[in-house]
This record gives sequence, structure tokens and C-alpha cells, in this order.
Amino acid sequence: MEKQLLSQLEFSRKRTITALKATTEAQADVIPEGFNNSIRWNLGHILLATENMLFSFLNEKGSLPGNYTVLFNGGTSPSAWAETEIPPLPELDTKLDEQLSRITEELAPRLSEKGPEPFQLGPEFKMEKLEDVLLFAIWHEGLHQGTITALKQAQGITDLWTKV
Repeated sequence: MEKQLLSQLEFSRKRTITALKATTEAQADVIPEGFNNSIRWNLGHILLATENMLFSFLNEKGSLPGNYTVLFNGGTSPSAWAETEIPPLPELDTKLDEQLSRITEELAPRLSEKGPEPFQLGPEFKMEKLEDVLLFAIWHEGLHQGTITALKQAQGITDLWTKV
């Protein structure tokens, strides 16, 4: 199970990075009508949420810059960003790749570990082990990949995997 879980994480993350690499800086910041956020926000949110879920679950400090919480936390929006604090796509690319390495190297041996407190999603759903939180993080990443695809399509981008 551990090997399959890590394989799913790697697949999901590599698809996220491929989508990022096929996105221009201009495309990354468009918020089409009917959407709340941009491609850049979704990429940063994937990164921040995964960091927060996995490392916070173990009561450990993450390694992302402090401004990432202000930029990419749930409920935030690019409409409130100051231009000087926006990470460029290559930075997000590097951080997504580094995070994948950190998870597979540092956390993989600890997947069956229980956190000090369960990870709670609403009143009815809680996760006791790191592997359960990782499984949720993979689902969450896929959810935002779908949003990235929809954001590209709303911009008229038909080739989702090639930078135009």
C-alpha cells in the first residue's frame, strides 16, 4: 500500500508540474468570469495545503515562505495581492518539486504514524494516520488540477500541456 500511495502522489504531482510548465506568466493570473481564483493561486494552494496538512498533522514546521499563507490559504484571492509578493511560476515549480522530494524522503517511512491529534474534516470525518492525510492531500491536488484545466479552457487554451 505504501508504494502505491507514493506512486499516486508522484503521478499527481508530476501532472501538476506539467500543467505549470505549460502555463505562461500571463495565463497564470487570469481569473475568468465565474471563477474566484487564478491558475497561479491554485498551484500555490496545492503547495501550501499539502504542506499544512502533512507537516502540521505531525506537529512539524513546514518550509514555505511566510507570505505563502497570506497568498494561497483557503479563502484568499489574487485580487488582494500586492505585486511584489507574488512568486513567479519557476519558484512555484521548484517548491512543488522540492516538496515531493521531502515527502518521499522524510515522510514516506512514517506513513503509518499517528499524529498527536486526528486531522479533522468537519464533524464527521477524521484521519488518524499520516497515510490517510496523504491520501486526502492527493485527492485535494487532483481537485485543483481540474480547476486549473477549467481555468485554461475558460481562457480558450485547447492544448493544456504545451506552453503557447
